[in-house]
Amino acid sequence: MTKTPLLKAFVLLTVLVSFVSCGSQAPMVKNVKVSTSQQDNDVLVSLSADLSIGNVQLPFTSLPIILPKVGKQIGQLTLQSSADGANQLVLDVNVSEAANLELASVQLPNGSMLPIIGDNSVLVIPAGKVQIYLSLLDGAQAIGVAVPIKTFDAIGSKVGTTALMPIFNNNNILGAAGVYTSAEAGKNGFALVADLSGVINVSIPNIFARQAQSSLDYSSPEPSRRQERKINSMLYRMHKKKQMLELN
Repeated sequence: MTKTPLLKAFVLLTVLVSFVSCGSQAPMVKNVKVSTSQQDNDVLVSLSADLSIGNVQLPFTSLPIILPKVGKQIGQLTLQSSADGANQLVLDVNVSEAANLELASVQLPNGSMLPIIGDNSVLVIPAGKVQIYLSLLDGAQAIGVAVPIKTFDAIGSKVGTTALMPIFNNNNILGAAGVYTSAEAGKNGFALVADLSGVINVSIPNIFARQAQSSLDYSSPEPSRRQERKINSMLYRMHKKKQMLELN
């Protein structure tokens, strides 16, 4: 069956709505779930989400989260495509084991502001080239992950340094998620940050106890309209090709 121009236009509109809604950027994740559990007096946090970035495909990747210097595994990050084609990110981490790492002020790998966490000092835990961000400050508990995606270097070469990470409220979980870009190869990818304030309801003795109470920042870096259109256009091209994404 040959598609008519009208049908082609309808298909294009339907796909673009998955990226942009009502004149503003639509959330780039869905089915977000956050839970906590306790094991041997340690607090475990689990975060999962489906990435709303079209029909691109994530390669199956499972990375251990290792405490620097100590070498102890405290969690796992998994990227996968589900049976129905959804790109899923699943993060499990023992936050009690991580709680005595050194605090640092951080940004996204491209130098942009880290949404939700903002200027708060956080724990940074590597999982390969992926960065895990953990804030346990009283009043500012959050978890984040930045996944470098080599395929997105093509986007960064066109739009330069920016981040398109719309705020979301999904399953009563607040956060921000989306694409960060840079003209510098290796500093492009997908990031997700989720508010844990309503999830962690137990005390975690750690260096955060010496810090003043803080708050989360529900603003997010915004690209120019030209940059946003270009990012959405290039994501759509990848969607049409059902492109397999390559991680760094």
